[in-house]
Amino acid sequence: MQGKYSQVTIKPTISHLFNAASGGVDVLFDWQAIEIPNGACVIKSISGTIMGLNGSTGNRVDMRLYYAKSIDGVAPATFGTVHATHTAAITQPFRRNIIGHSYIDSSTVDDGESLAGYNVWGARGEENLEHVNMVLTADSVPYPETTPGYQTIFVAAKANGAAFDFGTDVDLDMAGHQAASTAAVQITTSGTDPRNVFQPGDLIQGETGTVTAEVVSVDSATTMTVKDVSAQIDDNEQLILQNPIVIHLGLEY
Repeated sequence: MQGKYSQVTIKPTISHLFNAASGGVDVLFDWQAIEIPNGACVIKSISGTIMGLNGSTGNRVDMRLYYAKSIDGVAPATFGTVHATHTAAITQPFRRNIIGHSYIDSSTVDDGESLAGYNVWGARGEENLEHVNMVLTADSVPYPETTPGYQTIFVAAKANGAAFDFGTDVDLDMAGHQAASTAAVQITTSGTDPRNVFQPGDLIQGETGTVTAEVVSVDSATTMTVKDVSAQIDDNEQLILQNPIVIHLGLEY
């Protein structure tokens, strides 16, 4: 009987605090709720992209992914404070929720920085058994508001032994700053060429965590157009991606 396949994409929001190389075993992102079709399934592949540093290579950092379920309709307790290390007091409250773990060994599963500016992952069962061939299934009590025909599981991650740095060195270069705006506005930047970092549709944030926006277009080496600017962007503020990591889980039922 031929298998049935599905793919789920995870785009975690990464804290603005990861704009400098500090911390080697920090929580990378808290539990992200994802919906997958009902029934027990096997992770057959893990793929995705991860941004480099300042429009160039970098962030070939190992990562641990953890999978969890709700219990009696209640989500797992927080995975921890982002950009901080774990303690027993943090991890014990979600111990019974854990249903699996994958270790992402960058040197084994990425493309060796062959695409300048970001890396591509690709772990398959035939080659990297420690990463995949893991069964996922949710609790028998459905998580609230889950779409009919689907089940909710949770994914979180932490760095493993090295520091992530998603800085871009794309800095606002406008003495008068850039005011909040829902309409599209063109901004001037300095430092890294934004064409080496951003593309239309990217969600960005300021390095202080006080402003977000969406990229409309990347116009030149020193200009880009953004919209939905949530607050003032200060002159010299660095602009970084909200979602520098994208993960695709290939599932077989």
